[in-house]
Amino acid sequence: MNVMLDRPRMHPNVPQSAQRSVTVALVGNPNTGKSTLFSALVGVRQHVGNYPGVTVERKAGRMMLDGRALEVLDLPGLYSLSPRSRDEMVACEVLLGEHKGFDRADAVICVADASNLERSLYLVSQVLELGLPVVLAVNMLDVAEDQGIGANIAVLQQRLPVPVVGIQANRRLGLEELKNALTNVLNSEGT
Repeated sequence: MNVMLDRPRMHPNVPQSAQRSVTVALVGNPNTGKSTLFSALVGVRQHVGNYPGVTVERKAGRMMLDGRALEVLDLPGLYSLSPRSRDEMVACEVLLGEHKGFDRADAVICVADASNLERSLYLVSQVLELGLPVVLAVNMLDVAEDQGIGANIAVLQQRLPVPVVGIQANRRLGLEELKNALTNVLNSEGT
């Protein structure tokens, strides 16, 4: 069941000036749990449609975070910012602010598969070069652990210039930490 909402609900306890929508893009390789994280963040407050002029599915949802209205975009999975398919092209255009009808994202949550970090970190390195505020969400920690792969969040945090948060989106673990990291990034950028 898809619930269609055109606008976020206005929250009576939040000043209207604070309700300007901030766009946050979820980016990651296919099968990293982006859509699961998207659903965990926005719940049923989502809109599914097509990007204008193409048949690539677009998922957008609304959520409130620290007094801000956020529009969360679940972009199609991609391996790099050198697109090879129409899905990847759309994701790149939205990230760069080059897709008709969409402003450039204000921030990015990069979703990485803990069991295949090397592949995921290649895309993360390219997203970092865009100069957007980024939070890295290392997802599927349970899968990595089952495979005997350790994902050391503390080491990643030391080596990367962005907040790194371990999550299990399917169990909604780490979501509060992710929201706090996103709030901090948005506050530090004045967004």
